[in-house]
Amino acid sequence: MANRLFTSNSMKGTLGKGIRSLQTREYSSHGWRRKNTYVQQLLFGNTTIEKHTVWPDPHLGCLGPKDQRLGFPGNIGLDKALLPTEPPPTPDRLKADKEELENQAKFWKSLLGTHTNHQHQIDIVNQDDENDCRDSEEMESIGRKLMGINENLECIAQVCPDLLRRELAGLFTNVNMTEGPLTVITFCQRTNHDMTSWSPSVEEEREALTEKFIRAAKDVCDKLRQKAQIWADFIEPCSGRPYYSSFTNLTFFETDERYRHLGFRISDLGCCKVIAHHKWGTHAFVGTIFTSAPHDCEHLQQIVERCNRADAAVAVN
Repeated sequence: MANRLFTSNSMKGTLGKGIRSLQTREYSSHGWRRKNTYVQQLLFGNTTIEKHTVWPDPHLGCLGPKDQRLGFPGNIGLDKALLPTEPPPTPDRLKADKEELENQAKFWKSLLGTHTNHQHQIDIVNQDDENDCRDSEEMESIGRKLMGINENLECIAQVCPDLLRRELAGLFTNVNMTEGPLTVITFCQRTNHDMTSWSPSVEEEREALTEKFIRAAKDVCDKLRQKAQIWADFIEPCSGRPYYSSFTNLTFFETDERYRHLGFRISDLGCCKVIAHHKWGTHAFVGTIFTSAPHDCEHLQQIVERCNRADAAVAVN
């Protein structure tokens, strides 16, 4: 009986020691992960231990992303002091690397600058179109010179647009502008100076061109009135009013917005407005003649043709 008690007491002491030793061990994987988290932070110089670990931690476990710096089992890696260090680059190596980069840059630039067959064909077609346009302009200029046409003058007869026709009733009070044919003759002269600026030379040129237009417009109106018995009148550039018709308060200046109906552009410069020609831009002086003759009238076409063939003096014979 005593032996049994002694044995039981000795076994109890042995079991007690085993139980105490077992209590000091942690079988939970949660505690193991906390220790590894501490080891991972300690190996890379961050000794701050997280007080609260979220479970389950998505960054831990066999399915989580693996840190390439911890290549050993148990998420263990080498300290930075144990890693091999690359020696500093020498001047020769830096020079060689720079030359290699420059050669690569030249190579890629050459590839970008090389045209493909499709782009080469497009360039050829565009060049042919430019040459054709240039040739056509040169041939037109040569033809106009051979025919004696003045390069600095453009006289065109066109049907008066309906929008403009409605507004001319108050300008020409002696004529019924709503019925019958009505033709507008635009008399455009090319200027040496840009009309967007002002200077004494610009003013002198405008006065000379105004005088030429008035002289030519009188000749055109006289031929239409006397020979063809057709009504004709023109706008005096300085006053903006009809030359032969009765006085009116309405005006039709060169920079009037209604000139857009006749194919011109009106640019607002803030301080003033200027008219622009489709070919000469703002190097243009425009005068206007109105007549009841049809635009395709033979007599009118002959007058327009003679105006285009006249010299700088603008004389109509």
